[in-house]
Amino acid sequence: MIKPPRLKPGATIGVAAVSGPVDEARLDAGLAALQSKGYRVVEASNLRRREGFLAGSDEERAAGYRELVGDPGVDAIFFARGGYGASRVLAHLEADEIRSNAKIHLGGSDLTAFFAFVGTNASLATAYGPMVAVQIAGGADLDWESVLSGELPEPFVVPSDGVIAAGSGEGPLVGGCLSLVASLCGTPEALAGRGAILFWEDVGEETYRLDRMLTQLERSGTFDGLQGMVIGSIAPGRREGAESPEEVRSWLTKRFAGAPFPVACGFPAGHLAGTRTLPLGARVRVDLQRGAIEFLETAVA
Repeated sequence: MIKPPRLKPGATIGVAAVSGPVDEARLDAGLAALQSKGYRVVEASNLRRREGFLAGSDEERAAGYRELVGDPGVDAIFFARGGYGASRVLAHLEADEIRSNAKIHLGGSDLTAFFAFVGTNASLATAYGPMVAVQIAGGADLDWESVLSGELPEPFVVPSDGVIAAGSGEGPLVGGCLSLVASLCGTPEALAGRGAILFWEDVGEETYRLDRMLTQLERSGTFDGLQGMVIGSIAPGRREGAESPEEVRSWLTKRFAGAPFPVACGFPAGHLAGTRTLPLGARVRVDLQRGAIEFLETAVA
Protein backbone atom coordinates (compact mmCIF):
# COMPACT_ATOMS: atom_id res chain seq x y z
CA MET A 1 0.00 0.00 0.00
CA ILE A 2 1.36 3.41 -1.04
CA LYS A 3 1.21 6.07 1.66
CA PRO A 4 0.82 9.67 0.47
CA PRO A 5 2.97 12.45 1.94
CA ARG A 6 1.69 13.70 5.28
CA LEU A 7 -0.19 16.96 5.66
CA LYS A 8 2.05 19.89 6.52
CA PRO A 9 1.22 23.35 7.93
CA GLY A 10 0.09 25.71 5.20
CA ALA A 11 -0.55 22.89 2.71
CA THR A 12 -2.90 23.31 -0.23
CA ILE A 13 -6.10 21.27 0.05
CA GLY A 14 -8.17 20.56 -3.04
CA VAL A 15 -11.89 20.11 -2.36
CA ALA A 16 -13.70 17.67 -4.65
CA ALA A 17 -17.36 16.78 -5.18
CA VAL A 18 -17.89 13.34 -6.75
CA SER A 19 -21.30 12.62 -5.22
CA GLY A 20 -24.34 14.80 -4.52
CA PRO A 21 -24.67 18.59 -4.91
CA VAL A 22 -23.14 20.63 -2.13
CA ASP A 23 -25.03 23.12 0.03
CA GLU A 24 -23.14 26.36 -0.58
CA ALA A 25 -23.57 27.77 2.91
CA ARG A 26 -22.21 24.57 4.45
CA LEU A 27 -19.44 24.46 1.87
CA ASP A 28 -18.38 28.03 2.58
CA ALA A 29 -18.35 27.28 6.31
CA GLY A 30 -16.13 24.23 5.74
CA LEU A 31 -13.75 26.12 3.45
CA ALA A 32 -13.51 28.93 5.99
CA ALA A 33 -12.71 26.38 8.72
CA LEU A 34 -9.82 25.01 6.63
CA GLN A 35 -8.51 28.47 5.83
CA SER A 36 -8.68 29.49 9.49
CA LYS A 37 -6.18 26.70 10.19
CA GLY A 38 -3.76 28.20 7.69
CA TYR A 39 -4.48 25.95 4.70
CA ARG A 40 -4.87 27.22 1.16
CA VAL A 41 -7.95 25.87 -0.61
CA VAL A 42 -8.47 24.99 -4.27
CA GLU A 43 -11.99 24.20 -5.48
CA ALA A 44 -12.68 21.46 -8.03
CA SER A 45 -14.19 22.91 -11.20
CA ASN A 46 -17.56 21.23 -10.50
CA LEU A 47 -17.63 21.87 -6.75
CA ARG A 48 -20.64 24.21 -6.93
CA ARG A 49 -22.39 22.44 -9.80
CA ARG A 50 -25.86 20.98 -9.36
CA GLU A 51 -27.41 18.57 -11.82
CA GLY A 52 -30.41 16.95 -10.19
CA PHE A 53 -29.17 14.77 -7.35
CA LEU A 54 -25.52 15.01 -8.44
CA ALA A 55 -22.76 17.65 -8.41
CA GLY A 56 -22.61 17.66 -12.20
CA SER A 57 -22.50 14.90 -14.79
CA ASP A 58 -20.35 11.83 -14.25
CA GLU A 59 -17.76 13.29 -16.61
CA GLU A 60 -17.76 16.68 -14.85
CA ARG A 61 -17.37 15.16 -11.40
CA ALA A 62 -14.55 12.91 -12.57
CA ALA A 63 -12.84 15.79 -14.38
CA GLY A 64 -13.04 18.06 -11.33
CA TYR A 65 -11.40 15.41 -9.18
CA ARG A 66 -8.75 14.53 -11.78
CA GLU A 67 -7.76 18.19 -12.11
CA LEU A 68 -6.90 18.17 -8.40
CA VAL A 69 -5.00 14.89 -8.75
CA GLY A 70 -2.88 16.27 -11.58
CA ASP A 71 -2.28 19.69 -10.05
CA PRO A 72 1.26 19.63 -8.56
CA GLY A 73 0.31 22.51 -6.27
CA VAL A 74 -2.41 20.48 -4.50
CA ASP A 75 -1.11 18.48 -1.54
CA ALA A 76 -4.28 16.73 -0.36
CA ILE A 77 -7.82 16.08 -1.61
CA PHE A 78 -10.74 16.44 0.78
CA PHE A 79 -14.29 15.63 -0.30
CA ALA A 80 -17.17 18.03 0.21
CA ARG A 81 -19.93 15.53 0.97
CA GLY A 82 -21.15 11.99 0.34
CA GLY A 83 -24.70 10.93 -0.39
CA TYR A 84 -24.81 9.17 -3.75
CA GLY A 85 -22.95 9.14 -7.05
CA ALA A 86 -19.29 8.32 -6.36
CA SER A 87 -19.64 4.80 -7.81
CA ARG A 88 -20.71 6.27 -11.16
CA VAL A 89 -17.43 8.16 -11.46
CA LEU A 90 -15.16 5.12 -11.17
CA ALA A 91 -15.31 4.24 -14.87
CA HIS A 92 -13.84 7.67 -15.65
CA LEU A 93 -10.77 7.39 -13.40
CA GLU A 94 -7.20 6.36 -14.25
CA ALA A 95 -5.52 4.31 -11.51
CA ASP A 96 -2.01 5.05 -12.81
CA GLU A 97 -2.71 8.78 -12.62
CA ILE A 98 -3.83 8.49 -8.98
CA ARG A 99 -0.89 6.24 -8.07
CA SER A 100 1.76 8.45 -9.66
CA ASN A 101 0.33 11.55 -7.95
CA ALA A 102 -0.16 10.04 -4.48
CA LYS A 103 -2.12 12.49 -2.32
CA ILE A 104 -4.11 12.32 0.89
CA HIS A 105 -7.78 11.46 0.30
CA LEU A 106 -10.20 12.31 3.16
CA GLY A 107 -13.92 11.58 3.14
CA GLY A 108 -16.65 9.22 4.28
CA SER A 109 -20.11 7.82 3.54
CA ASP A 110 -20.48 7.44 -0.26
CA LEU A 111 -16.71 7.82 -0.65
CA THR A 112 -16.48 4.20 0.56
CA ALA A 113 -16.78 2.98 -3.03
CA PHE A 114 -14.39 5.64 -4.33
CA PHE A 115 -11.77 4.69 -1.74
CA ALA A 116 -12.23 1.00 -2.56
CA PHE A 117 -11.32 1.82 -6.17
CA VAL A 118 -8.31 3.89 -5.09
CA GLY A 119 -7.10 1.18 -2.70
CA THR A 120 -7.68 -1.73 -5.06
CA ASN A 121 -6.47 -0.22 -8.33
CA ALA A 122 -3.98 2.46 -7.25
CA SER A 123 -2.81 0.75 -4.01
CA LEU A 124 -3.17 4.09 -2.23
CA ALA A 125 -4.01 4.35 1.48
CA THR A 126 -6.93 6.69 2.22
CA ALA A 127 -8.58 8.24 5.29
CA TYR A 128 -12.21 7.58 6.19
CA GLY A 129 -13.46 10.55 8.15
CA PRO A 130 -15.06 13.99 8.11
CA MET A 131 -16.09 15.93 5.01
CA VAL A 132 -15.74 19.62 4.28
CA ALA A 133 -19.41 20.60 4.00
CA VAL A 134 -20.53 18.22 6.74
CA GLN A 135 -18.46 17.66 9.91
CA ILE A 136 -15.65 20.15 9.16
CA ALA A 137 -18.28 22.83 8.51
CA GLY A 138 -19.91 21.94 11.82
CA GLY A 139 -16.93 23.08 13.85
CA ALA A 140 -16.70 19.97 16.03
CA ASP A 141 -13.41 18.99 17.65
CA LEU A 142 -11.97 16.52 15.12
CA ASP A 143 -8.78 14.50 14.86
CA TRP A 144 -8.23 14.62 11.08
CA GLU A 145 -5.41 17.15 11.30
CA SER A 146 -3.28 15.09 13.70
CA VAL A 147 -3.97 11.80 11.89
CA LEU A 148 -3.12 13.24 8.46
CA SER A 149 0.01 14.91 9.79
CA GLY A 150 1.40 11.50 10.72
CA GLU A 151 0.34 10.87 14.31
CA LEU A 152 -1.09 7.48 15.19
CA PRO A 153 -4.82 7.65 15.90
CA GLU A 154 -5.56 7.40 19.61
CA PRO A 155 -6.30 3.85 20.85
CA PHE A 156 -9.93 3.16 21.68
CA VAL A 157 -10.98 1.49 24.90
CA VAL A 158 -13.93 -0.80 24.17
CA PRO A 159 -16.46 -0.82 27.02
CA SER A 160 -17.58 -4.23 28.25
CA ASP A 161 -20.98 -3.89 26.59
CA GLY A 162 -19.22 -3.10 23.31
CA VAL A 163 -17.62 -6.54 23.08
CA ILE A 164 -19.91 -8.55 20.80
CA ALA A 165 -17.53 -11.47 20.21
CA ALA A 166 -14.32 -11.97 22.17
CA GLY A 167 -10.86 -12.63 20.78
CA SER A 168 -8.05 -10.74 19.11
CA GLY A 169 -6.88 -10.10 15.59
CA GLU A 170 -4.65 -7.85 13.52
CA GLY A 171 -4.57 -6.70 9.92
CA PRO A 172 -5.03 -3.80 7.51
CA LEU A 173 -8.22 -1.79 8.00
CA VAL A 174 -10.84 -1.95 5.23
CA GLY A 175 -14.47 -0.89 4.96
CA GLY A 176 -16.65 2.18 5.39
CA CYS A 177 -20.39 2.72 5.08
CA LEU A 178 -22.07 -0.71 5.14
CA SER A 179 -24.55 -0.06 2.33
CA LEU A 180 -21.66 0.93 0.03
CA VAL A 181 -19.49 -1.99 1.16
CA ALA A 182 -22.35 -4.36 0.31
CA SER A 183 -22.93 -2.66 -3.05
CA LEU A 184 -19.34 -3.48 -4.04
CA CYS A 185 -20.01 -7.23 -4.00
CA GLY A 186 -19.59 -8.59 -7.52
CA THR A 187 -17.59 -5.55 -8.69
CA PRO A 188 -13.83 -5.27 -9.27
CA GLU A 189 -13.63 -3.16 -6.11
CA ALA A 190 -15.26 -5.74 -3.81
CA LEU A 191 -13.50 -5.66 -0.44
CA ALA A 192 -11.28 -8.59 0.48
CA GLY A 193 -11.74 -9.49 4.13
CA ARG A 194 -9.15 -12.25 4.38
CA GLY A 195 -6.42 -11.19 6.79
CA ALA A 196 -8.07 -7.79 7.37
CA ILE A 197 -10.02 -5.86 9.99
CA LEU A 198 -13.41 -4.76 8.65
CA PHE A 199 -14.89 -1.45 9.83
CA TRP A 200 -18.48 -0.60 9.04
CA GLU A 201 -21.09 2.01 10.00
CA ASP A 202 -24.37 3.26 8.57
CA VAL A 203 -27.21 5.69 9.09
CA GLY A 204 -30.99 5.57 8.59
CA GLU A 205 -31.17 1.83 7.91
CA GLU A 206 -33.63 -0.51 9.65
CA THR A 207 -31.98 -3.47 11.35
CA TYR A 208 -33.48 -5.93 8.85
CA ARG A 209 -31.75 -4.00 6.08
CA LEU A 210 -28.46 -4.00 7.99
CA ASP A 211 -28.89 -7.75 8.47
CA ARG A 212 -29.55 -8.25 4.76
CA MET A 213 -26.36 -6.39 3.83
CA LEU A 214 -24.28 -8.31 6.37
CA THR A 215 -25.72 -11.57 5.05
CA GLN A 216 -24.78 -10.52 1.51
CA LEU A 217 -21.19 -9.93 2.64
CA GLU A 218 -21.13 -13.20 4.54
CA ARG A 219 -22.52 -15.19 1.58
CA SER A 220 -20.13 -13.48 -0.85
CA GLY A 221 -17.12 -14.64 1.18
CA THR A 222 -16.11 -11.23 2.53
CA PHE A 223 -16.01 -12.61 6.07
CA ASP A 224 -13.81 -15.58 5.11
CA GLY A 225 -10.49 -15.23 6.91
CA LEU A 226 -11.52 -11.95 8.54
CA GLN A 227 -9.33 -11.06 11.51
CA GLY A 228 -11.75 -8.74 13.27
CA MET A 229 -14.75 -6.44 12.90
CA VAL A 230 -15.16 -2.92 14.27
CA ILE A 231 -18.65 -1.43 14.14
CA GLY A 232 -18.97 2.34 14.19
CA SER A 233 -22.04 4.53 14.52
CA ILE A 234 -25.43 3.05 13.72
CA ALA A 235 -28.45 5.34 13.56
CA PRO A 236 -31.40 3.11 12.62
CA GLY A 237 -34.37 4.26 10.54
CA ARG A 238 -36.45 7.05 11.99
CA ARG A 239 -39.88 5.45 11.61
CA GLU A 240 -42.17 5.33 14.60
CA GLY A 241 -41.25 2.37 16.77
CA ALA A 242 -37.69 2.15 15.38
CA GLU A 243 -35.25 0.09 17.41
CA SER A 244 -33.50 1.71 20.36
CA PRO A 245 -29.69 1.58 20.65
CA GLU A 246 -30.10 -1.18 23.24
CA GLU A 247 -32.24 -3.24 20.86
CA VAL A 248 -29.74 -2.76 18.05
CA ARG A 249 -26.90 -3.91 20.32
CA SER A 250 -28.95 -6.96 21.37
CA TRP A 251 -29.50 -7.79 17.69
CA LEU A 252 -25.78 -7.44 16.94
CA THR A 253 -24.93 -9.75 19.84
CA LYS A 254 -27.27 -12.41 18.45
CA ARG A 255 -26.13 -11.79 14.85
CA PHE A 256 -22.45 -12.37 15.65
CA ALA A 257 -22.75 -14.92 18.45
CA GLY A 258 -20.02 -17.49 17.89
CA ALA A 259 -18.19 -15.39 15.27
CA PRO A 260 -14.70 -16.80 14.58
CA PHE A 261 -13.22 -13.30 14.81
CA PRO A 262 -13.47 -10.53 17.45
CA VAL A 263 -16.34 -8.08 17.02
CA ALA A 264 -16.49 -4.70 18.76
CA CYS A 265 -19.20 -2.07 18.48
CA GLY A 266 -19.52 1.55 19.51
CA PHE A 267 -16.42 2.93 17.81
CA PRO A 268 -17.02 6.71 17.42
CA ALA A 269 -16.71 6.97 13.65
CA GLY A 270 -19.19 7.32 10.83
CA HIS A 271 -22.18 9.61 10.43
CA LEU A 272 -21.32 11.55 13.58
CA ALA A 273 -20.61 15.23 14.13
CA GLY A 274 -17.36 14.32 15.92
CA THR A 275 -16.35 11.34 13.81
CA ARG A 276 -12.84 10.01 14.21
CA THR A 277 -10.53 9.62 11.22
CA LEU A 278 -9.61 6.07 10.23
CA PRO A 279 -6.51 5.21 8.14
CA LEU A 280 -7.78 2.68 5.59
CA GLY A 281 -5.02 0.32 4.54
CA ALA A 282 -3.05 0.77 7.77
CA ARG A 283 -2.64 -2.07 10.25
CA VAL A 284 -4.93 -2.23 13.26
CA ARG A 285 -5.03 -4.56 16.27
CA VAL A 286 -8.34 -5.54 17.85
CA ASP A 287 -7.66 -7.10 21.26
CA LEU A 288 -10.92 -7.66 23.07
CA GLN A 289 -9.22 -9.65 25.80
CA ARG A 290 -7.88 -6.25 26.90
CA GLY A 291 -10.79 -4.29 25.44
CA ALA A 292 -8.60 -2.23 23.12
CA ILE A 293 -8.45 -1.19 19.47
CA GLU A 294 -4.95 0.03 18.59
CA PHE A 295 -3.64 1.61 15.40
CA LEU A 296 -0.20 0.25 14.54
CA GLU A 297 0.67 2.53 11.63
CA THR A 298 -0.44 5.67 9.90
CA ALA A 299 -1.84 6.06 6.39
CA VAL A 300 0.66 8.80 5.46
CA ALA A 301 4.41 8.85 4.95
